[in-house]
Amino acid sequence: MLVFEAARLANLAKQIFQTAGATPEEAKIVADALVEANLEGHDSHGVVRVPEYVGWMEKKLINIGAQMEIVRETEGFAVMDGHWGWGQVVGKQAMEHGINKALHSGSVTISVRQCCHLGRVGDYPLMAARAGLGAVMFVNTHGGGKLVTPWGGRERRLSANPISIAIPRASNPPILIDVSTCAIAGGKVTIAHNSGKSVPPGCILDSEGRPSTNPADFIGPPEGALLPFAGHKGFALSMATDILAGAFSGAGCSRPTTNRVGNSFTAMLLDPAQLRDRTEFDADVDHLVDYVKSSKLAEGFTEILVPGEPERRERERRLKNGIPMDDETWRQIRETAAKYKVDAG
Repeated sequence: MLVFEAARLANLAKQIFQTAGATPEEAKIVADALVEANLEGHDSHGVVRVPEYVGWMEKKLINIGAQMEIVRETEGFAVMDGHWGWGQVVGKQAMEHGINKALHSGSVTISVRQCCHLGRVGDYPLMAARAGLGAVMFVNTHGGGKLVTPWGGRERRLSANPISIAIPRASNPPILIDVSTCAIAGGKVTIAHNSGKSVPPGCILDSEGRPSTNPADFIGPPEGALLPFAGHKGFALSMATDILAGAFSGAGCSRPTTNRVGNSFTAMLLDPAQLRDRTEFDADVDHLVDYVKSSKLAEGFTEILVPGEPERRERERRLKNGIPMDDETWRQIRETAAKYKVDAG
């Protein structure tokens, strides 16, 4: 297992993207976002994506320099079109617009279509929480990117369809929930495959619909499928997310007629300070956290962590000790760098 400093990986990813054709601003935003995912332990949305993103650039599936367009807007909502720009760039711009609107009006819904891969979805509600807002975000893959079988099925019909929620706190960093509605993220299966490891039981099916722990049975050929988390409950949330993200934005829901991988999303933002006294809101959140953490511990546990705390602790560890990476992922990144004559070191 190799270990890298965050700054080195961010600079390398930025050089690769820029040399492959991205603008300097785009290259920096995307590279920083990928490495931030690595720092917080979400390697499935980290620099493992560099070769994939460059491949999309080569196929003209990312519109370099695209400008986000506001299609329609009122005080309470905005529908935006990213024109297939970089997901991390479009997502940041859209959330900034939503934050400004919510700080003015108290609540807002934003919906975005034609956006390339957003990366780690939690980044965007977290932006809102750092601005003092609560946020919930529903994401699909624009009708393509189908990985997940419906409950009771054995073929790919849905995407990972993640949901992210962020809650601001005055006394501590925000609470952050960032979960896919499938049992395991597709990127984590790729990481396991690259590392020569298995995945936990109950996460994937092979092409014949049989349960498996071998990542190759999902990746194929022939391709298998991811399972929804918690059975019918995850399937229900995935269906709702597909509609909230795809049908409301105009991107469309999972369907057989498109395989272009992008993201569309719908997010709701709330300003607690305009709904009630902000001090009392913060007290309610803090009291809940304290009460939850006061529970007697189950066997094998040393403490109770609320959502977002494990990632913050992992970030501290990786800033100090470096970001681990398997040999195969590093080989693929070096190969992509060499193709554009970028020195990977």
